[in-house]
Amino acid sequence: NWSGDTLTEDLDLSYRAQLKNWKFKYLEDVETPSELPVVISAARSQQFRWNKGGAENFRKMLGRIIKSKVMPFKTKVHGILHLLNSTMFLNVLIVAVLSIPMLYIKNEYAHLKVYFYVMSFFVVSTVIFFICYWFMYKRIYGSGVKNFVNYLVMFFVFFSIAMGFSLHNSIAVLEGHIGKRSDFIRTPKFNINSLTDSWKGNKYLRKKLSANVILEGLLMLYFAFGMYSAFIVGDQGGDFGLFPFHLMLFCGFGYVFFKSLTSRA
Repeated sequence: NWSGDTLTEDLDLSYRAQLKNWKFKYLEDVETPSELPVVISAARSQQFRWNKGGAENFRKMLGRIIKSKVMPFKTKVHGILHLLNSTMFLNVLIVAVLSIPMLYIKNEYAHLKVYFYVMSFFVVSTVIFFICYWFMYKRIYGSGVKNFVNYLVMFFVFFSIAMGFSLHNSIAVLEGHIGKRSDFIRTPKFNINSLTDSWKGNKYLRKKLSANVILEGLLMLYFAFGMYSAFIVGDQGGDFGLFPFHLMLFCGFGYVFFKSLTSRA
């Protein structure tokens, strides 16, 4: 039966079915057409629901998964990590905000540099992320230099915008983990069927500017300062190890901020 105590009822239903030992088969070739968000407010609504719902399901399902008699141990581990997927945005936001103070600490206290070198090992997680997405992209569009270059550009854009949503999604995740209830707000649809269709003037557009948008604008400036800091820290001509990270954060928060301002017409 459907349950209305989370914002992602499909995720909830699939886990409850699996806990009852139902078997699933993923049909890769089955397509379900749908309209993607065409304005940032629609994407915000969708992202908030998905990420808060993921956290709500973690809160709801954790005990059941651990106590399950039908789930193998590796499936339990996979399930717990899967339900924590949305919490990644909270981790991204924390690491991002702390990265600039850490840049100064690293260059002011030379005896701590070894710890930063060890911590840089975790950059490998981004490399794994990059490789996994490349294999999926290659399977659909093929390999070759041209496709790889296209993928590089798309990955940079995707990764930047995903990080730009980290504040918005972190708020959703925190609400989900603490059990704060909210209404189910569906993703607005604009019936866009061709490039000539317009979304402007649609009744689903949000006219009110969220306080979160202002914070995203401030974070854009914060990471611009992070890029500037790369040139001035230390006594050996700067430290550019975090520059690509801060550049993507600047672009991501900048994109989300300006799109939120200009997509309310």
